[in-house]
Amino acid sequence: MVCLFVWHDINFGVACAGDKEGNLVTLTIRKEEDDKRQLSVTVEVAEERVDKAMRATARKLARQVTIPGFRKGKVPYSIILKRFGETAVRAEAAEDMVNEVYSEVMTGLEEHELPYAQPTFDDMELEPLTFKFTIPLAPEVKLGEYRELRKEVEPVEITDEAVEEAMENLQASFAELETVERAAEAGDVVVVSGKGTLLPKPASEDEAAEEDAEDESEDGRTIFNEDSLELLLDSEKTFVGTPFVENLIGLEAGQEKSFDFTFADDYDDESMAGRQAHFEVTMLEVKNRTLPPMDDELAKLDGRFETLEELRQNIRESLLRQAEDEANNELIESMIDDLLEDATLVYPPAALEEELKDIVDSFKDQVQRSGWAWEDYLRLQGDTEEAVRERFQETAETRLKRRLVLQKFVEAEKLTVSEDEIDALVEERVANMGDNPELQESMKNFYKQGYGLEMISSEVLMNKVADRIKAILRGEAPDLSAVEEAEALAADEEE
Repeated sequence: MVCLFVWHDINFGVACAGDKEGNLVTLTIRKEEDDKRQLSVTVEVAEERVDKAMRATARKLARQVTIPGFRKGKVPYSIILKRFGETAVRAEAAEDMVNEVYSEVMTGLEEHELPYAQPTFDDMELEPLTFKFTIPLAPEVKLGEYRELRKEVEPVEITDEAVEEAMENLQASFAELETVERAAEAGDVVVVSGKGTLLPKPASEDEAAEEDAEDESEDGRTIFNEDSLELLLDSEKTFVGTPFVENLIGLEAGQEKSFDFTFADDYDDESMAGRQAHFEVTMLEVKNRTLPPMDDELAKLDGRFETLEELRQNIRESLLRQAEDEANNELIESMIDDLLEDATLVYPPAALEEELKDIVDSFKDQVQRSGWAWEDYLRLQGDTEEAVRERFQETAETRLKRRLVLQKFVEAEKLTVSEDEIDALVEERVANMGDNPELQESMKNFYKQGYGLEMISSEVLMNKVADRIKAILRGEAPDLSAVEEAEALAADEEE
């Protein structure tokens, strides 16, 4: 069907040619935007079009019923109206028309009126036939004068100690383990089982009653529960900051030991800081650990290098990339904080609903991957899905706002990702995978489509975002007007 759109300030008519009589059928559409970026659309259908739809509905009904004196499918329109009632036929015709009318409305929207999320059908009136839709519009984000921000960005450095620690970890990964019949010594690898719980905290007159109540709620909490745990007897790497490892040294396979200790006041896990714990542990197996020499042979074990120095340099570069990625992420998050302070955001409720749905669906997947049916999990927790949604509401709002200001920053700074930039990063990733053509080809294919392409594209873009933020904070951001002129010139040349 060919449609001609006639636009007015608030109303527009849609004239669609194609009915049997060659007449134009008109929709009268009224649009009004509210302060939440929602477009309310009211569509009134011309009576001529309604009549045509009712007659089509009547023909459909005539094929479905048997009326004495008439052949099936040959019942006159007036008889169908009398048999079913004009209102019922009109209502069914309206239901048959709603998708067609909706499609025509969507076709006639301006670019700035296109749906950001799924539109909703709100209401229908039969006399005159009127449909009402709500269209969520794209969020509107206005950023402040962020280009005036100035901060010092510390350079990323990797210490020799960090490199040596990484090399020692690699060396440990190639260690040979041999079960021995002797008492465990420092440096051994052991297998243990056991349980550990928090003990009641001594009463303190200086502490508030409510704080004591919170502490009591932790009493008896299981903090260690293992059937077969393999661990290295090195207090600098295992249960750091506690005497747990010391209590295992000297035990032989089959021996049991009970011991208590108090976590340091500055222990990483605040819920255990300063608390006393009780452990009951059984030594299951003791293994002697033999490390390979730290030489060129170790580098060859990795499969990608010939010399120890090549391995050391690769590890340094890898650590530097990781540190730069972490620093870039922190920089971007900090900039988002700054952007939010001066930003103005208006978004439709549907945008927040979609964000919330994504979070809740992700949580459901996590629960189900743990082996629980969602309904069983809710029942066990004494919870409801609505309560879960309420708990994630603030998280969804925060995540939506942060994503919107970042998207606006990318748009404002005219940052884009090219195929060449993606290919370059893919080649860099593949080059670090060693001499394995099949694995390299597999990874290249992974990055060419779907999630892999999305992931690598996002990484390229975030690198460019971080670089632009650094330039802004140094006062060295490029003049965007020059970028606009270059884009306009390129567009003219293409035409």
